[in-house]
Amino acid sequence: MNFLKREPSLSSAATAANSGANSGAESGAESGAKSHASSILLGLAALFLSPATASAQEAKDNWTGPYVGLTLGLQGTAASIDNDANGEDLDLDDSGVAIGLLGGYNFSPFGRSESGQWLIGAEVDAQFLGSDDSANDSVLGTATLDSSWVASTRIRAGYAWEHLHLYGTAGLALSDIHVETVGDDDDGVRAGLALGLGAEYAIDENWSGRLEGISYGFGEDDRRIAGSDRDIGIGAAVIRMGVSRRF
Repeated sequence: MNFLKREPSLSSAATAANSGANSGAESGAESGAKSHASSILLGLAALFLSPATASAQEAKDNWTGPYVGLTLGLQGTAASIDNDANGEDLDLDDSGVAIGLLGGYNFSPFGRSESGQWLIGAEVDAQFLGSDDSANDSVLGTATLDSSWVASTRIRAGYAWEHLHLYGTAGLALSDIHVETVGDDDDGVRAGLALGLGAEYAIDENWSGRLEGISYGFGEDDRRIAGSDRDIGIGAAVIRMGVSRRF
């Protein structure tokens, strides 16, 4: 009789054990499912956020370093000859298309911040002009202006955000601008000052486009024309678009 009374107790213990095991299995399965779902969500977030972060980092980093490019724009070349006899200067000017090449190097002297970076660089460029003009004056006679090219070696300094770079530039200008008057000629290369402003946009990590204007001043020549000393002021200007490949 005592043996029969103990049997329900053993059966109850087995039932409790089976219930606890099932409950633990269900709890473990639920916890594992939640952990797996969290891992998937974190993986997807990393997949979408990582490329955007990397792209922004690359765009900033790629403002620095060497680059080469091509430019296309409009040019104007001019010369003005003093004419004290009638109080009106004799002006020569021509305008047209300018095609050019450029190359340079940018570096960041203070490093990058979250907003952007200061950039300083050196750039050389050459523009092919094809300028030609002539004018007549009763006192000075016939004067002609012609030029095939203008080039410069300049410093560029400005600030660059992720995609936009605003800058100023200044340096040495060289040109074959030639002004000829009656009994006077000035063949040779002329040196002067180049000043300009520009904006550049990073299309991607390697390519950028720009819009800029540069003025080239070559001072004044003192010449003796028609029996008197005359000043001839000479200059040029270019407004151009360009595309650059950064390395």
